[in-house]
Amino acid sequence: MNTRALLLKVAIFVTLSAAVACKKDQVDLQGAAITALQGSVSVTDNKGTKKTISPSSLYTKDGILMPGYAIQTGRDGQVDLQFSPTMKLRMGPDTTLKIESARILASKGFEQLQLRLEKGRVFLASEKLAAASRINVVTPTAIASVRGTEWVVKEENGKSQTMVKEGKVEVADDTLKDSQVVEENKKAEVQSDGKITVSTQTDSDKKEVADLGRDLASITENGRNEIQSLIQQFQEQKILIQQTIEEQKKSNEEIMQQQKDSNQELMKDQHKKDLENLREQIQRDREEMDKLKSQLGADKDAMTQGGREEKDKISNQGRDEINQMKQNSPLSTQDQNKAELERLRKGQ
Repeated sequence: MNTRALLLKVAIFVTLSAAVACKKDQVDLQGAAITALQGSVSVTDNKGTKKTISPSSLYTKDGILMPGYAIQTGRDGQVDLQFSPTMKLRMGPDTTLKIESARILASKGFEQLQLRLEKGRVFLASEKLAAASRINVVTPTAIASVRGTEWVVKEENGKSQTMVKEGKVEVADDTLKDSQVVEENKKAEVQSDGKITVSTQTDSDKKEVADLGRDLASITENGRNEIQSLIQQFQEQKILIQQTIEEQKKSNEEIMQQQKDSNQELMKDQHKKDLENLREQIQRDREEMDKLKSQLGADKDAMTQGGREEKDKISNQGRDEINQMKQNSPLSTQDQNKAELERLRKGQ
């Protein structure tokens, strides 16, 4: 084998390996990409912010629709969306469509989509999907469900109409009490009262379906690469945001723990101070009680001593008064007179 052939084989191997790696790393968009548009088109995101979309928005962040987004076309507007390699959609003029949910695993042929058609017309084209897959289009009066077909759903003047080009579509009223299977070249009308009528499409119906679905745009290879780059950026940004949240959470937990520890230390110090203050207050109370007891004892002794002195004073005063009374008594004077007479007799 010559060197040129060997290099060619190596180059082919590297190219195939890179292709396999890219395919393996490819991430499914959980929503839709705008692939073509004309006229007036606007998008309202899940926060209520409304933006006008132009051809320069294709394969940019503004051209990606996520669950919760709504897209509107004006009277001159038309827009093509692609949800997966097997699911595409076109919105006609004066149409409002909201992506309520999107779960897509293209490699498994799995899609679960729920779209809400507020008004207007949409053409849907999808290949046969896995058993668990389902695409629902909900209108104010009906619910149309498929697992692979080409069909049109219209919502006008309080009446829903489903026209099938290929495959089968199950149509139910908004209460799910009644349902009908609509086959190829048939159409179902659901009135505001929930009544379902199935009939054959007219030539005008078939032309409307064909015109609305003609040349439905797909994602270009360059567009697919751009979308993958956007998804990767979203994922990296999501990872960074998640890491930031985790770091902030950890930081907050550390701050809270530090504050908790600090509070516990403060509580311990305060408790210690409170105990010391309590002990000091108890000691002061004891000293005050001792002083009070001592004062009470002194007052008692003083009262006792004062009482004795007062008692002796009163007793002595009583004796003096008694003696004085005796002296002043007539009996005492009579005795004195007798003594005096006796003395005089003896002197004579």
